Amino acid sequence: MKRRHFLLLLLSTPLLRAQQRQRDDAEGTITRFILARMMQKAVAERWATLPIGECMCRFGELFVGTLYATGTLESSNGMETCRVDFTGMDCFTLVEATLCLARALKLGKPSYEGFVEEVLRTRYRNGQMIDYTSRLHYTADWFHDNERRGILRNITRDLGGIPISITVSYMSQNPHRYPALRIHPEWLHRIAEIEHQVNSRQHWYIPRKTVPAVLGRLQPGDIIAFTTSRRGLDYGHIGLAYPSDSSIYLLHASQNARRVLVDKPIEQYLATTPTHTGIAVARALEAG
Repeated sequence: MKRRHFLLLLLSTPLLRAQQRQRDDAEGTITRFILARMMQKAVAERWATLPIGECMCRFGELFVGTLYATGTLESSNGMETCRVDFTGMDCFTLVEATLCLARALKLGKPSYEGFVEEVLRTRYRNGQMIDYTSRLHYTADWFHDNERRGILRNITRDLGGIPISITVSYMSQNPHRYPALRIHPEWLHRIAEIEHQVNSRQHWYIPRKTVPAVLGRLQPGDIIAFTTSRRGLDYGHIGLAYPSDSSIYLLHASQNARRVLVDKPIEQYLATTPTHTGIAVARALEAG
């Protein structure tokens, strides 16, 4: 994608920028408005005819400038509901939103309801929201479950990735950080079981030093997960591959910048965070 196209697209959507400076209400009024405007543009410009990864990038462009916010999926009473909020996003909810918007559009459901249907399908194990433990909390588990159901494909090994041992334990070791687990400590056993399942699978990654060699094989909208040296976690960050000007940039929700942006080329971004040890790559599959 060309920078000129990107800048023209941003200038053409001023109402989205203005609305995203506010936080949403309990009814999701602003999110519904933003989604309707996005889908209106996508339908008018026939984005459904694009490859799904490029479609994800187009939606990602529309989120640029959105405030960074954590905890938007959590509830104060521990009850699990399918929350979506386009006025504040973290790295995962941005990737999830672009994927589910693209899927809803391509499946002929360019509406809030169609989008939420896709969020339910991808956010929860087997596409079923039962309780807090049915959410795919770890990115490695999200990759695995959605690959198993034909929504995406982990292409890390195909790109020359090598085995990596993942040992997730952060949630079971830090339940005080999760409102639902503070309220429902009986769920800790299930969370620990899920962590064991994640740890027992084979995982692959592309080490930091070999990432530049594979960048030319990435496609628009490829999901980039950064492996981490932080104990108890699988990945430290996630974003989208955004080709522009012969480089592959990272489109992501940045905690440091406190907003969604098209950041540095991936290899430069990787070099700025010592705890990022490499990357894994998943590619969305065409919906239908």
